Amino acid sequence: MTNRFLLIAIVFAAACANQPQRTTTPVRYACGDTVVMRAGEKLTVDTRTAAASAGDVGTEWLGPAQLGWTDDDADHFVTWPHATTDVEAVEYVVPHDARKDAFEKRYDASAGYSSSDWRLLDKRVCRAEGGYNDALARWMNGDSLDKVARDLDLEDRGAARQLVRKALAQLQKQYFKDR
Repeated sequence: MTNRFLLIAIVFAAACANQPQRTTTPVRYACGDTVVMRAGEKLTVDTRTAAASAGDVGTEWLGPAQLGWTDDDADHFVTWPHATTDVEAVEYVVPHDARKDAFEKRYDASAGYSSSDWRLLDKRVCRAEGGYNDALARWMNGDSLDKVARDLDLEDRGAARQLVRKALAQLQKQYFKDR
């Protein structure tokens, strides 16, 4: 009887294991001239066109990217090739932590529809608005922690300090990794 109870307790503990936190509030990412917006399980991508940059009307809406797969650190949204003439696919790697930056990866998909056939063309960082690196950039540009907290709608300067500290720790970790 005790063995059965122990087995049931282990099964329930495994079922209640800590799952990664996924934000339900919308998060905006800035990727150069592209704005990526995540709201729950949906990702929309807006790209400024040359006409929009010149002051004409609006943006080109590329539509939602589909959730391709999820791993322990991030969700991977992909704009899959729709036709045999499509030669480019874009993957957005969006971390579960809404304050971390996302990545945009562009692939040459001319070799086939399978992602294993794709060749990476370029990769760029999409800065999370109100995230760790956004707070660090504001602080490094001379804003006080009070101003950073106010601009990012944080509780107080302590919360802004935590964001800056985490960004600096990530930067230092990357620096020593790349040495």
